[in-house]
Amino acid sequence: MRIWPWSCPAPPDGLPLFTLPAGTLRQIGACLHAVQLAGAMSHVFDMTLRYANDRQQFGRAIGKFQAIQHQVSVMAEHVTAARMAAQIACAGGGWRPDPLRAAIGKLNASEAVTPVAAIAHAVHGAIGITEEYDLQIYTRRLHAWRLADGSQTYWARVVGEAVCGQPGTGVVDMARSWSTDAA
Repeated sequence: MRIWPWSCPAPPDGLPLFTLPAGTLRQIGACLHAVQLAGAMSHVFDMTLRYANDRQQFGRAIGKFQAIQHQVSVMAEHVTAARMAAQIACAGGGWRPDPLRAAIGKLNASEAVTPVAAIAHAVHGAIGITEEYDLQIYTRRLHAWRLADGSQTYWARVVGEAVCGQPGTGVVDMARSWSTDAA
């Protein structure tokens, strides 16, 4: 029997094939990427906060300036939203993620990437893109993961079709049912 590099041999006799429902691997990937995005954004936030408190300009840390404080607080909101999105994505029972929760988690975590990376680079200035400083490694990876397993547009379409396809229920009713499940 010849096995091509892109194919798998047939299973031995008596063993069943392992099959998954359509879209399961993409949903698992969406959950994993939502978690990776949240973790990397938390690290970028920590780097930005540390840099803002260490970098001195005009005799004081740049983190003491109101404009920098505002940017860092907006960044903190996006990072917290990404963490919550990752928790939503992984909140399903069992080993398979809930398709709607995975979509919501990946969508919201991916949407937080652009403002978080932009603010981090704005606060760091030119040092943020240098090869010697690790910020550029994290932000490049964030942008790659943002598109992995489906972009925001793909997951927004999944959420929209799921919510609009349920007759008699809307987003508010769905959120209410989820909040009572968690209690």
